[in-house]
Amino acid sequence: MESVLRRIATSHAGGVAGLVVAVAYAYWATGLRPFTTLAYIAVGVPVALLTCLAVISGTGDSRGSGTPRVGKISLRSVRPWLILLMIAAGLEAVGIALGGQSITVPTLSTVIDHALAWHPVRFVLFCGWLAAGAAPVVRIMHSSRSEAT
Repeated sequence: MESVLRRIATSHAGGVAGLVVAVAYAYWATGLRPFTTLAYIAVGVPVALLTCLAVISGTGDSRGSGTPRVGKISLRSVRPWLILLMIAAGLEAVGIALGGQSITVPTLSTVIDHALAWHPVRFVLFCGWLAAGAAPVVRIMHSSRSEAT
């Protein structure tokens, strides 16, 4: 029982340390000048690390096919995302139809360009990007640990 508690405490400490490192890395990476070699490397490093972690700690499903289990996806479950995507595409089309530089109807890319001019916005978006990419890997690692016990 004591070893299980020690393993849980170590796992949580590792998770907190990883979160602190990820936030510090995101702050540094979003302070880089865009479209430079270092900025491209800074974006690629988390992708490479998460890919390696997923491959190393990946676990197969019970059928032995070697692929992680995925929940059931239906049209109903993705409907909100499809609606959001259609609204964004419609706004972009209207903005482009108005010449692409309309002051009254900006394109999505114009809004994003203005938002990304601020370091705090880039930082928050980068943290969200890291979280979205890390979540499946963390789930795979967690499930492989629980299956090992």
